[in-house]
Amino acid sequence: MKYIEIHKQTNRVHRVEDTLPSNSAEASVFTECSDDSVQEGWWVNPADNSLNTQKTWDVEEARAERNRLLAESDWLVLEDSPAHADPSVLAAMKTYRQTLRDVTSHDPILDEHIPIRPGF
Repeated sequence: MKYIEIHKQTNRVHRVEDTLPSNSAEASVFTECSDDSVQEGWWVNPADNSLNTQKTWDVEEARAERNRLLAESDWLVLEDSPAHADPSVLAAMKTYRQTLRDVTSHDPILDEHIPIRPGF
């Protein structure tokens, strides 16, 4: 038995614990999970609460997410952004943004096709 915390906006498993936290406020956000192989990042289908290692995106949903992520990172490619101070950071950001633009070329579109923004 595992205890999982589900991120409400993304329907992703945010945290996995072997035991229920002792703090009652913290424990209230956890749900019992009978799948002992569950890991952070798994997707919870809101229709039936089933767990999946990846989400299959429909094209419109993927396009909206791609557009949101591109808009969120627009400032990082502007000439006065801190990313321009380090060529490797700028290259990583450009690669990330190109990968986002290519998302809808996959069929089916899976989570693995939606990149995670490089951290810096």
